Amino acid sequence: MAGFQLRVSNYLFTPKLIPALATLILFPFLISLGLWQLDRADEKREIDTGIQLAIAKTPLKLNETTLGTKESEQALLKEAYRPATIKGKYDNNNQFLLDNRTHLGKPGYHVLTPFIFESTSDSNSKSLSNAVLINRGWITYNGTRDNIPSIEIENNTREILGQIKQVSEAIVLNDDDKNAVQKSNNPKLIQSIQITELNQELDYQLLPIIIELNKQEKDGFIREWQPYYGSIDKHNAYALQWFAMAAILLFLFIRLNTKKTE
Repeated sequence: MAGFQLRVSNYLFTPKLIPALATLILFPFLISLGLWQLDRADEKREIDTGIQLAIAKTPLKLNETTLGTKESEQALLKEAYRPATIKGKYDNNNQFLLDNRTHLGKPGYHVLTPFIFESTSDSNSKSLSNAVLINRGWITYNGTRDNIPSIEIENNTREILGQIKQVSEAIVLNDDDKNAVQKSNNPKLIQSIQITELNQELDYQLLPIIIELNKQEKDGFIREWQPYYGSIDKHNAYALQWFAMAAILLFLFIRLNTKKTE
């Protein structure tokens, strides 16, 4: 860019070739990064809107919902974050502790208890999904697994309220974990939720979802459920940082290549 000059009042702008090329490359790159972060924020905003709409729906009555087919269970997966009610009873004799769950920085477990639907005419069919896994909340780890708080629960018939969650969204699965269910007495310790493997431990079939127990329901533990782990504000902040860097780059380029003349 040799020979190029621009005079404004008593200031002379004479950009050098290498700084000019670097600015021409870096400035649009930084702007594009900022725009990308804004796009990500828009995506998260759309997801958040969808979640809020699902949360606002009337509770889905699972006992009155057609289940037991791949089509019906796929449709159920699309109801993530919608409230749901189920009538039946907990299976106190087959409980699971999901390991490596933290609350306020402390290690612990999520208590997962199967909930068997109220009896139907097909209740003896192994092919029918007639139970769902309930996440009853977080309990602390007290140094040894033999020293956990009591998670015993009565097997009486009741109706409970919770929120539908897809397993893959609620818990990060580990496909390489060949021992997802550790053989032990009740409750069994698990490292991830894998419905297929859990079904092999039970005399009934679980739906391919979990239900996070509503905070107002009894027989639960610490339940600080987060509806969504994406942060719109985080992406907006990143976008602002990229735009600020682009502005600083442009300012420095102009400032360092401008001289005041007499």
